[in-house]
Amino acid sequence: MAEDEPKEKKCPAAAPAWMCTFADMMSLLLCFFVVLLSFSHMDEPSFAKMSGAMKDAFGVQRTKQVYDPGGGELMLSPSFETVPFDPREQIENIVEEFSQTGLVEAAETEEGILVRVKEGLAFDSGKAELKPQFIALLDKLGKVASTSEADVAVNGHTDNIMLRKETGFRNNWELSTARAVAVVEYWQKKFMIPAARLSATGYADGKPIISNNTEEGRAKNRRVEFIIKPAKGGEVFSGLEELR
Repeated sequence: MAEDEPKEKKCPAAAPAWMCTFADMMSLLLCFFVVLLSFSHMDEPSFAKMSGAMKDAFGVQRTKQVYDPGGGELMLSPSFETVPFDPREQIENIVEEFSQTGLVEAAETEEGILVRVKEGLAFDSGKAELKPQFIALLDKLGKVASTSEADVAVNGHTDNIMLRKETGFRNNWELSTARAVAVVEYWQKKFMIPAARLSATGYADGKPIISNNTEEGRAKNRRVEFIIKPAKGGEVFSGLEELR
């Protein structure tokens, strides 16, 4: 090789090994602080929207969220939100179905939902055997009572006319009580409703809703009433109109 020819230049040595590790660490730290910065500027609606999307994606069970605008904190309740079963709508539908006969009414009272069934639908005069159309009504009401965990008071009422001996009852007290008991026994046998949630009471002619001086008034007073209320107390079901 000629002496005047330039020598071949060699590439400089690579960076030290520790420098690669250091550069990776700096990159990770940079990404970490960028993420922190993005969360610091996230407002509450955006967070709620994001959490909702995550819930749908991962199938997380929903909890009740309470937002405190004063404290600016999002708090999650320790227990899941539950809604008690309200039988009011079902009872309204049942009453509406039988209201065309003019023998079934319903109202909202301080004690609970009142369903009133006149004697013409429920029993024959002077008897305590359930009539077929009354059984159809009892089947629907009994199903609601058995699934809604409600207490039901069954009250029998009569007019003030003395009973004939052939009825088999000594007086209106026995007749009104026997009618209420017949309903309770039917429900317990068919729907297995616990005895603690049922009661049967006979009032005879002690609580008339109208004067017994006319046949029309006496017909209205001969009735069976159901008072349905929550078994565990609490607010009474609302929404029904008063009886007239």
